[in-house]
Amino acid sequence: MYRRMTMDENKEYDEAIDEGEDLVLTLEMEDGTSEDCIVLAIFPMEDKQYIALTPVEQIDSEEGDIYLYSYAEDEDGNPILGDIEDDDEFEAVCDRFDEVCDEEDFEEL
Repeated sequence: MYRRMTMDENKEYDEAIDEGEDLVLTLEMEDGTSEDCIVLAIFPMEDKQYIALTPVEQIDSEEGDIYLYSYAEDEDGNPILGDIEDDDEFEAVCDRFDEVCDEEDFEEL
């Protein structure tokens, strides 16, 4: 299931990245609930981009959840998030995110 960020969220993301601030996105979950998440990273793997998010209330936890999605932009530059359905692809994305964390020295994760 794809979730498109709004133009306001896209603008906030660009501004947050420029200022070194955390960007909080609200994800609509399959069960109808919503969850505020912080963008941890957007990273490439092969010919695709992926995004890693963590729930706001778990950002200080050593055992928090991390959500991984495919990441793309439409023709207007608006980000689009998509589920990673293939198990092999998901495992590869997990491994790549671990590498990104090592490269970026994410001590909080």
